[in-house]
Amino acid sequence: MNHSTTSPDQELTIEVCHGPQCSDIGGRALSEELEANGMKSIIGDCRGQCPNAPLVLVDNRMICNATVEKVRNRIDDIASGAFPSY
Repeated sequence: MNHSTTSPDQELTIEVCHGPQCSDIGGRALSEELEANGMKSIIGDCRGQCPNAPLVLVDNRMICNATVEKVRNRIDDIASGAFPSY
């Protein structure tokens, strides 16, 4: 079963947590960096992953301690089919 938030012809959804801890650790700055690198993101709410901040979800798949590089790698993995569907 695929729980994707997008259809195959759409871009993947990138959600960046803007909760207090993620913001303090760089979530808001990460949103700006993603935009600067051509990746649109949406603002996300706290998911209770504060020790793993900043948190990003790419097409509902979590990335803890997220960076632009980790987000880009996850997008590439999903596009290539290397990241398993769930």
